[in-house]
Amino acid sequence: MARSVSCTVMAYNEEETLEEAVRDVHQALAAFGDRRFEILVVDDGSKDRTPQIARDLERRYPEVRLIRHPHNMGPGSAIKTGIRNSRNDVICFHAADQQLDFKQVAGFIPLLDEYDLLIGTRSGRPGYTKMRLLASQTYITMAHTLFGLSEYDDFNFLYLYRRELFDGMPIESDGVFLCTEVLVRALDRGAKVAKIEAVCLPRRVGVSACFKAPVIEKTFGEMMRFWWRRKTGQTA
Repeated sequence: MARSVSCTVMAYNEEETLEEAVRDVHQALAAFGDRRFEILVVDDGSKDRTPQIARDLERRYPEVRLIRHPHNMGPGSAIKTGIRNSRNDVICFHAADQQLDFKQVAGFIPLLDEYDLLIGTRSGRPGYTKMRLLASQTYITMAHTLFGLSEYDDFNFLYLYRRELFDGMPIESDGVFLCTEVLVRALDRGAKVAKIEAVCLPRRVGVSACFKAPVIEKTFGEMMRFWWRRKTGQTA
């Protein structure tokens, strides 16, 4: 049984929402009562007051640990840092932009007593432009085609993992493709995976860093590189 939880709160210039995000995660995990938990705040090189707010939260809550990247390393890097530094049975993530209701996310945690990995589908994509929808659909189509993942239709929204899933698992990517790489590797190893559905809330402040030309280029580069290495038997 998964008796403890590590949640990574990912933050890049999120001074307006970070405190609320950490408070929501803390309240939801504390409500279990019988599960130990930690909250890792991974600051991806923020230029605003995010680090100062995170340090204050670290002093206020004994369960909070701040981990800072020396500079902005881009989407996916905070997830990799969270995986490497998590100590507990369950590993999950929460973006400080608050596009997920973490109470709903926490409600899925008991499913990891039965499954190794949970992958979430969003109920909608509020605030997406036509170009961003096109980019997302292109990514989904490529994931279906290259990796046989046709039963999944959302790859960068919500994941929860059992920690032992990562035992001996190399992770080559550190961008947006990272979670899809982990999913493919987990399925190749025979992991038990369940699909869940969660509400995607509108982003209240700022804009996503994922829909930028360098990020898109890196994402599809990592995808094609992993596909080729897997096809030619070069992945562990």
